[in-house]
Amino acid sequence: MKTVLRCGLVAAALLASGAVSAADELLTMPIDKALASPDAKSRINPNVKLLFGFNRLDGATDPKPFKTVKRVRRPVSQVPDSAMPTDADLCATVFVQAVQELQQRASQEGSNAVVEIHSNWKNDETASDATYVCAKGSAYIGVALKATVVKASGG
Repeated sequence: MKTVLRCGLVAAALLASGAVSAADELLTMPIDKALASPDAKSRINPNVKLLFGFNRLDGATDPKPFKTVKRVRRPVSQVPDSAMPTDADLCATVFVQAVQELQQRASQEGSNAVVEIHSNWKNDETASDATYVCAKGSAYIGVALKATVVKASGG
């Protein structure tokens, strides 16, 4: 009986440790650094205004909420360590891709601005005008954004 109980406790401990190690590590990354990257310069449309956090545009019309945008990239294990991008580089890449998708959605809707851009990883919303949340899992890096697309006057 004691052996069965011990085996059960060991199995429970192993399962619990596996669940803990599978949890995402949430990284807080700077927006301005990601938007200053060469990747951003080639992907981000300067004609579609971006406002992060709780920032809005006065006089904006036709607001349309756009649900979460996720970009996940699995690091390549065959790449030599010296050429492997850092977590910060991967976070910036997927962030820029998510922002680009928000801008494309704005253009499709006939809008010219994306406002109130929030991080929204696993429906845990975080609003900041300086940082975004990047999730690092054991096999991926991910960014989820939520925003409102609007028509800004004069644009």
